[in-house]
Amino acid sequence: MSRAWVGLAFLSLGCGSPSLTGGETAPSGREPPARRIASFLTTGCVDSAGGPLTHRARVFLTEDAAKRRVLVVARASQDSLVLRDPRSEAKESVFQAILEDTAGVRVLHDYRLPEQGGAGRMAITTSFTESPAKPGQVSAQVGRLAFACRLTPEERAP
Repeated sequence: MSRAWVGLAFLSLGCGSPSLTGGETAPSGREPPARRIASFLTTGCVDSAGGPLTHRARVFLTEDAAKRRVLVVARASQDSLVLRDPRSEAKESVFQAILEDTAGVRVLHDYRLPEQGGAGRMAITTSFTESPAKPGQVSAQVGRLAFACRLTPEERAP
């Protein structure tokens, strides 16, 4: 997957994507109300060949009024990606969504945070294997990465 295509995958989030499973978009600053638990910055991003890649995003772990965990991925000048219903896998909370464009290209957005706190990781790919999941949810395993980043906890208080 080329860097240009990866950029287009994210740009489509702000353009009313044709299909998004496992999440929703919200205009920047108008995300669902929730109490912030933790904040992360993307760092150490690499492309599929392991080369450095610039990908600036802030990721917020929040809790809504019903005490459910919600992940908000915020990027400058784009709608935020809001992911709900994490699953637990290998002591990590896993938040996933699949974006499908009008040509049928499907992109997995995979965010993993340790259940005990600390740094997490994220990956974006078109190479993944899905498992059965409840309607509106995603359960997938990442194949070959398009790009990946560490999710580094922000120094300041959430």
